[in-house]
Amino acid sequence: MSAQTSYTIKQGEAYAGLIYAQAPHDIVSRAVETAAGIGFGVAVSRGTDPDTQAVLAEATGFLGITIRSLEKEGAANTGAIKWNQYETAGILREGYIWAVCPTGCVPGDLVNYVDDTGVLDSGAATAGETQLDGAKWETTASAGDLAVIRIESSAVTAGS
Repeated sequence: MSAQTSYTIKQGEAYAGLIYAQAPHDIVSRAVETAAGIGFGVAVSRGTDPDTQAVLAEATGFLGITIRSLEKEGAANTGAIKWNQYETAGILREGYIWAVCPTGCVPGDLVNYVDDTGVLDSGAATAGETQLDGAKWETTASAGDLAVIRIESSAVTAGS
């Protein structure tokens, strides 16, 4: 007997933090150090222990983008889907991933993130943001919609 007997007509195309494409990916696992937890599809930096911990993105020490996990979904979820402090988060360092683009983007746009929140966006970084050298938006999105980011190598650095 099936556990799910009905489906909505319009399933979501994607969600922030989902891996896109069957291309090679470089993924690492790190313990979440941030007390409030870390959402999916946001930039993170190395934590106090740079080999084992991750924190919400800072202006230096960019590590990657957090991956969504199905284990965090389900009936017990209150809508605040995130990696909680001390949980082990998957972090994409190279490959393709879905993320929300607050201002909209087109293929080839630069990727930056807000230093305090890890929220990814398009265009050149301004005050309080950090440019990701070696990362580009791969698909088109209107403001606030999902698009795909390509991190071209695990050597991507936080630029200016």
